[in-house]
Amino acid sequence: MTAASLALAALVAGSLWLIAQSFVAQANRQQLNDILTAAVVRLERQIDLAVMSMGELGAQGPYGCSPSVNKAIEDIAFRSVSIREIRVFSAKATCWADNAHEQVFQAALAASDPVPAINPAYELAPIEAGEWKGLMVRWTTEDGSLTAFLATAGLLFDILPGELRDHALMEMTLSNQQVVSSYEPEGATGLDGPFGEFMKASERYPIRVRLMIDEAVIGSWNSSFGSDIIVIAGLFSLGLGYLGARGLVRPPTPLRQLDDALSRGHVHPVYQPLFCLATGRMTGFEMLARWTKPDGGSVSPAVFIPLAENNGRIDRLTSVLLGRAGSEIGDLLRRHETLKLSFNVTPDQLLGAGFVENLAATIAKAGLNPIQLVIEITERQPISDFESALQVARELATLGIRLAIDDAGTGHNGLSSIHALQAHYLKIDKYFVDGVALDRKSSVLVEALISLAEKFGMEVVAEGIETEEQRSKLLDLGIKEGQGYLYAKPLPASDLIARVENSLTPLPKAA
Repeated sequence: MTAASLALAALVAGSLWLIAQSFVAQANRQQLNDILTAAVVRLERQIDLAVMSMGELGAQGPYGCSPSVNKAIEDIAFRSVSIREIRVFSAKATCWADNAHEQVFQAALAASDPVPAINPAYELAPIEAGEWKGLMVRWTTEDGSLTAFLATAGLLFDILPGELRDHALMEMTLSNQQVVSSYEPEGATGLDGPFGEFMKASERYPIRVRLMIDEAVIGSWNSSFGSDIIVIAGLFSLGLGYLGARGLVRPPTPLRQLDDALSRGHVHPVYQPLFCLATGRMTGFEMLARWTKPDGGSVSPAVFIPLAENNGRIDRLTSVLLGRAGSEIGDLLRRHETLKLSFNVTPDQLLGAGFVENLAATIAKAGLNPIQLVIEITERQPISDFESALQVARELATLGIRLAIDDAGTGHNGLSSIHALQAHYLKIDKYFVDGVALDRKSSVLVEALISLAEKFGMEVVAEGIETEEQRSKLLDLGIKEGQGYLYAKPLPASDLIARVENSLTPLPKAA
């Protein structure tokens, strides 16, 4: 090691205390941002439930107040913890789930100032009906409108850790600053400053959460962990100082690494089996991307998939994976024509110039049968042009390729995707499956999704099944197909082929 290297390493090591303090502060601020994200997700879930419930009602046909509609809205309001009231409105009739409070809710609705969501068919507004406060979610169509009134008073009650609650203010608002829910310490008459301010906005709805917290509290929070961070920061700093002095810290950019990995075949597919919940027989598999480095290490899909999406590499990634799939399992698919292969496509890909033509060429080159392929539309992005999306869906259908809505109920598009894409499958996200055997609310959400899918002639697939109890409950609810670690983790091609060719060992039938 040269004298310059030693000097620079010592200089970096001398900054340990400052680095440790910075790490603690950064970690605390990240935790506060995570708290805001959790608050946003809470309200998103309530809105999701309202949207799915309205979709269930809307799928029954023209709006009216027949006995069946009255019973449906009463059932929705009764079984939901968050939905306080439901209103059906058309030119011919108006009805409410709870007629005893019709006048006060009608007056509150008339005084509201709605804000449109990403999908302009939906709009939100805070509501004050007497002493009750909440959020209105309204879905408007040519037939009329469906409105759900959601309770929001307790959304922020327990979101903050106990040690922060007496030193913080939280406020949940719409994009026009209308307050949906708020929190302040009991008996607070104004907290001492200075304050740190944090903000988190939903990517799916016009809602955001604002947190103001005493800066001194942020600085002292989690300080007991400072010694651990100092040790880590010290080792990192010494290493960085040494390597920096020797001129060795010159890694290629992540994008260049991805390009190199795609060229060298380091990005490859694995296959997550889909199975029949009743018999355990394999019905197909979802193709997933993995990046394995030459040294045996790996890069998480959570890192390289967004990198590809945001830098114009996602089409190339899809092409590489389909090409490998054709060479690895093409013969298997030709021998077992009932099996299907699904893969993910983003809305931006779907709407890209020449998508269908380029995909058809890729499939032909890979030797895959379009009739066995299912495109799963991911929800990380909103669909920007539903008319164009429908046209692409029709062109894909002409080729025999089917569509699935992935992670239903958790992304940007929701019911709009179902209407626009005329999809064949609705995939229920692991978030809902996790609690389906234990949590009544999760079961209600799954039941609403199943009912909605049935009305649109779609098949339902459950993701993330990990226990026998979940499988049995989902089967009882009417779901026939799923995937998850109960059956198999994502498999390399050789293991997948072995499972298919050995005829599989079915799971025991659910009771």
